[in-house]
Parts: sequence; C-alpha cells; structure tokens
Amino acid sequence: MLLFISCGNPKKEDVKTEEKKTELNKLKYTIFVSSDGFSIYDEKFEAVKKNNFPETIISSSIFEKNLYIMGENLYSVNISNLQTSLIDRIDSKLTNNKLIANRQGVIFISGNNLVFKERSKEQNFLSGDSPITNIWENPYHSYIYCYDSLGYLYVINFQTKTLRRRFFIGKIKSLNFAKFGTRILAVTDKSFLVLDYETLNIIFEKKDFFTDALSLETKDLMFLYSGINRKCWIYSNIDYKRKKDFTTNENDINLYTANDSLMLLFSKEKKTLTLFNRDNKISKKTVKINGILDILYFDGEYAYLKSDSLVFVYALKTDSLKRVGYFPKLLSMHSLTVEKAINVVNADTVKVSKNREVFSIQIYALSNKEYAYKMVEQMKTKIQNENVFVLDTILAGKTIFRVFAGKFESKEGADIFRDDLVKRGFGRDILVKRVIISD
Repeated sequence: MLLFISCGNPKKEDVKTEEKKTELNKLKYTIFVSSDGFSIYDEKFEAVKKNNFPETIISSSIFEKNLYIMGENLYSVNISNLQTSLIDRIDSKLTNNKLIANRQGVIFISGNNLVFKERSKEQNFLSGDSPITNIWENPYHSYIYCYDSLGYLYVINFQTKTLRRRFFIGKIKSLNFAKFGTRILAVTDKSFLVLDYETLNIIFEKKDFFTDALSLETKDLMFLYSGINRKCWIYSNIDYKRKKDFTTNENDINLYTANDSLMLLFSKEKKTLTLFNRDNKISKKTVKINGILDILYFDGEYAYLKSDSLVFVYALKTDSLKRVGYFPKLLSMHSLTVEKAINVVNADTVKVSKNREVFSIQIYALSNKEYAYKMVEQMKTKIQNENVFVLDTILAGKTIFRVFAGKFESKEGADIFRDDLVKRGFGRDILVKRVIISD
C-alpha cells in the first residue's frame, strides 16, 4: 500500500510533471473500418485485433470509447471490450453514408430528413423538400449544420432542437471551422466565405475559384488554396487581410491541419507532403509509393496514406514509411486515446447482442416483481404459449413490471393474437406495443 502525504500546495513544476505522466500513460489506438468489419491498431501500428462484422457496414463514427456502426441496423461497439449492442433498426436504403455520434445520441441522414436517434426515441431535426447530402458537427459548440441538394445550408441548435436559419450558399466544395468554432470557412464554386456559426451571416467574402480553406488557431492564420490558379494565399485569421501568397505549381493539393498549429499541403500528383509552421515553409517530403496516393489522416507527427488497398504511415520527423495493412474495402479511420489497454477477445467475429424489436401484447403493469413473474408462469399455462415475459420501466420514480405475451415481427400478427386473447376472456384494455427484447 502506498501512502502519499502532501504538505501545502504543489508547485507548478510538479503539476506539469504530473500532467506529462498522465499523458504518457494514455494509450493511443487507430481503428480502420471497412465494409466487412474493423481492425484495431496500437501506437506502434501493430494489429491488436481484426474483427469481422455480421452486416455490411456503410458508415461509422466514434465518440469517447464507443464505435457507432451503421449497417442494416444501427449498432454501438464498446472498444474496451468489443461488446456490441443494437441501438435500433433503420431504413438503410434511405440513408446517406454520413453518421455523427456525440454525447446525446446519433445523427444521420435519411432521405429529406435529418434524424436524431437515442435508444428510446427518434426525432426528425429537419424535414425538407429536397434530399440532404451532407452534415457537419461544430467541434466546440452545440450546433449541427446540414446541406441539401438545392444548395441551402441549415444551422440547428442541438440543445434546443431548433432551426436557426436556412441560407442559400450554392455548391459547397469544403466546410471547416475556425476561431474555436465561432467561424465557418466555406468554399463554394464561386467564392470563399467566412460565416458566423449561429446566424450564418457573412463576415468576410473573397470571390475566386478556390478549392479548400483551413485555419491555424494558435497562429491566427488562414490558408486558401486554388487548384485552378495553382496558388495558396495566407490570410490573417483576425482582420482577414492578406499576409502572403505562393505558387504551388500543382492543381491537386489538399489541406490538413493538426494541433491547431501545423498545416500540411498534400499533392496527389507529385506525392509530396509540404509542412508549414506560421507562414514559413518547414519541409517538403516526397513519398516513394507506386500507384495512386491519398491521405487519410494527419495528426502532426504522422500522415496516414492509402495507395490502392494498402495503408501506410509516414513519420515526418524521421522521414520513414511503414506499411500498416491491407484494407480492400476501407471506409474510414478513427483515432482513440484511452487510459487502459483494450481487452483483446479471442473471437474473430463480433458477436452482436441479440436485441431485436418485436410487437407484443401488454397484459399487466404491476409494482410487485415477484407477483409479476408469478403471473408469467400462470399466463404460460393459461394461453399455452411460452412467449410470456417481463420488462421493467421507471414511472414517476417507481419501477413498474410489465407482463407481455407474444413476440411478433409485424403489428398485424400481434393484432390478431390480441383479438384472440380478448375472445378468451382478457380485457379489451390490453395493448399492442413495440418493444426491444434480448433473446
């Protein structure tokens, strides 16, 4: 047993040392999600676990220690132990492949609707006249933004569940956030816009044919790139005055930022990585990989690259390249930092908890648990049906035990069974309800 005795307040140096130790104790993982499953890699880029998934995955998102997967249904996977649970059934045929998970629940696109789903409820944030094609979450504030096929941008207050404004913006090429979420950087087919995050009012506009825009928060700099002009402009993130520009001689550059202080310019054509700090060029590296090259993620120290179905990690400090794995059906990748190592299970296939949605008839609602289960046994004998069960719920601070009979895939089947129970002497107040059960 260790005994710590503290006399007075710790020095600032001690606090900083403790913070560094805590940071060093955290473990970093990378999750690669493919249409047939997901793979977990440690900070040395070694595979911890590869998992097959029982359904075809079309989208994923991560929040804290949970990986959210959209397939034929919506699932959550606890990354610590790989326990997988069904959240709810969805109509995947109507769903765009963009999924956002946060503390409140899961948000996704279904046709003309923006849907918010928790375990117990579903709510349409927005129902429009045209299909919604993309959604973004403000990383600093409780706002959601969505964009429809007609060129309208919507801002929604997530806390109050209200639409703040609908704004015609045209064709969006890229959308990012600046000044810790208080500004939106939007590149359209005709101009570059800086918008207020709540009202979508235009704060700054520059008309030209831009391709992408990003900002460096800690440096108060903003990078604008134009593939047509093969040029990059650097603006002040405070007064939006131009500070510098330079020619790239490349028309296929993508911008990436990390730690709010580093800017990476990546060229697919020449396979070059150009790193900027403030407005000065630091280094330019050429990656020697055959085939078409794409960048998946940039964290400041490493750039994750994809060539065909192979994924590599490029270390900028050591100028070294390492092959991570082969992912022929890769959809996305996520980074995760945890304090405890992920529990590696033996099974190669994720076992989904067999939660499913059925229609059943509620016979009783009782406050006594023992009496409720006694009625279950009596019901099984009386109606000659083994599908009698109890589900508990909390009403007005009290636990209520509801006794159900029957498990039906359709409401029509449950209605027929209810009518039969009424004919056999049960009251007409028995109800058909949709419930989620575990087999």
